[in-house]
Amino acid sequence: MDHRSANTTAVYYQVSKKMKREAVDTLRVLAIDRQGNSAPMGSATAYEVRSVAVPWGNCVEPSNVKAGGNACPIRFQRSGCGSYRPDPSHLPAIEDQVRSLKANLELARAMGAADYTIKGMEGEFADYLNVVKRMKAKMESMPDEERHEVEEASKILRRLRAGSAASGPVALPMPVVRPADEAGA
Repeated sequence: MDHRSANTTAVYYQVSKKMKREAVDTLRVLAIDRQGNSAPMGSATAYEVRSVAVPWGNCVEPSNVKAGGNACPIRFQRSGCGSYRPDPSHLPAIEDQVRSLKANLELARAMGAADYTIKGMEGEFADYLNVVKRMKAKMESMPDEERHEVEEASKILRRLRAGSAASGPVALPMPVVRPADEAGA
């Protein structure tokens, strides 16, 4: 549409239920586990009902799914969880997380953080990096047409996630409370 910003174009772009279903159908078979092994969802319904989008991937742990992704005790260390299921639509976010973890790891080393802290950060960094490498290798091994289809499906799901994140809780204005002597004035 020749807009300067993709955000302007996004206002005009709506994702239909059919587009979402097709995107999920394309990506559900490409889900992997935390080691980067194939862990496809059995159906589009399973992808949508039995998993929940969380930062850097999906989660299939039932109580966390039921809570909409808000009941995970290790929420900031997803790469260490057996219920973590990213697919290619999460790749840019995972790559951002890898960069952030690398910077934080270097900072922790410079600060002289405890060995157990450094080892935990190194493990998390290595796990996410492994996921990125395995996912990219899988994508690179695909024929061009299939890779393009996966990339387009990924864009659709990222757009949906961005839209749902933006439509989160709305702050309500606080009521004005006046002292009793001012209320009658």
